Amino acid sequence: MIRHCVGAASALLLVLVPSARADELADLLKRVPAEMNTVAVVNVREINKSPRAVKEKWRENHETEYLAGAIAVPAWVPVVVIGADLHPGALASAQSLALIPVDNAVNSETIAKRENGVVQTIGDRNIVLSPTRGYIGVPTAGILGLSSTMPRQEFARWFRFAQKPDKPVISKYLQDAVTANKDAHILIATELEDLFDPTSVRVALQQSGVVPGEAKLDSLVRVLTGARGLVFTGQIDDKTKATLRIEFSVPMADFAGSLKDLWPKAMEAAGFEIEEFKGADARADGKALVWTADLSDTSLRRILSLVSAPGDAVGSSDGSTGPIKTPKEAAVLAASLRYYRAVNSALDDLKTQGGAKGKDYTKSATFFETYANRIEKLPLTDVDAVLVQYGASVAAKLRAMAGSLRGLKVQLEAYDNYKSTTWATGGPGVFVGPRGRIGLGGGGDVALSTNVEELSTKQAELVAKLEPERAKIWSVLEGDRSSVRREMLEKYKIDFDQYKK
Repeated sequence: MIRHCVGAASALLLVLVPSARADELADLLKRVPAEMNTVAVVNVREINKSPRAVKEKWRENHETEYLAGAIAVPAWVPVVVIGADLHPGALASAQSLALIPVDNAVNSETIAKRENGVVQTIGDRNIVLSPTRGYIGVPTAGILGLSSTMPRQEFARWFRFAQKPDKPVISKYLQDAVTANKDAHILIATELEDLFDPTSVRVALQQSGVVPGEAKLDSLVRVLTGARGLVFTGQIDDKTKATLRIEFSVPMADFAGSLKDLWPKAMEAAGFEIEEFKGADARADGKALVWTADLSDTSLRRILSLVSAPGDAVGSSDGSTGPIKTPKEAAVLAASLRYYRAVNSALDDLKTQGGAKGKDYTKSATFFETYANRIEKLPLTDVDAVLVQYGASVAAKLRAMAGSLRGLKVQLEAYDNYKSTTWATGGPGVFVGPRGRIGLGGGGDVALSTNVEELSTKQAELVAKLEPERAKIWSVLEGDRSSVRREMLEKYKIDFDQYKK
């Protein structure tokens, strides 16, 4: 899950501040846990030099504008590194750890005071349990780690390891990916080796209906299970210029066409659909397939929702809570504006995705769960109590819709499994079983017999029956949103939807 946060500085300083030093990035990479199969790097300083960031004053508007609300990072750090353990079908529950360089004066006591957290002991060192961000620790002076997803025992193991690591322990693939893309504004690299089970891949290809013949099937199973890794890079502009590169163990020129029809289905199966990439054509580049696309802010938020950023868990390097000039210098108003927009940007993304209608909506449970997590992790310091209640209510309703979607998907797939057709013209019977599997049966003179139409009708009835349930929840969300907007207008004399600094 991800939001946005940046501190204030002039356009001149944006030009003069140097890029992130290689040793800062190297120090962070050494502390990413070995079990993480994904590394994300956000080059904060370089992003803040981009024409769009300067024009839109991201450093001044921080959480209301930065990266279009996509990620929460302190403005004064040069770089953020995030390690995550991502697996298809379980994206919303991924474990992650964010690492940032901080001022040497930052310690557990200062963090606990800022976060209203509890100081706890790990050996002879302290960590902090934050009510909104999870565990936070400073394993060595100048480096902070934060995780809202790791259990205490795992965080403690990481904390001990991160005090004096000799070298990076993540895979060589991830290390090389970071080195090769050091100039990217945003990098997400995932190691895919041994991630995909051959039996599951074969079943998925059979069920896709787009792979003709056993020979072709065998070939694609070998190609897909031999995938080495995935690298996403993004350069911030009016739209984010993005590249997705998936590397395999064999040359891909002969497979690009075969995988074209599979690509949208693969994104659906993973529970993570990005329309710009879903519709893009792949080109072969040696042993890799490459997709390029211009991403909307909504799509960028979806991609970055896979990893958790640190937010403003610590203040600026001068020890203050941040040099940000807030509207009317009112801390409560500024915090409430940021919170309100963060919650509603999640609703806008989900509405753009399809709201509560259509079959594609049944594949969206991951997004609803992820955005509920994102809302629940938003900082609450100084936020108006009415908005805190509003955010909690929104998160609860999104979780309810995610549960409804998952239940609907299971029931629809159950109907698919029992669809079959039989027919014969005097001789062994031929049948088309669940999901189109073909075989032979005994006995002749078997008339056409099928339950496909009946079960398809039942599926349609089920979708129609449950859509109003989710539509009602969505309607309540829209009503709550309008109500809280009016209440904020009456209280602060500012339209939170229209206010621009």
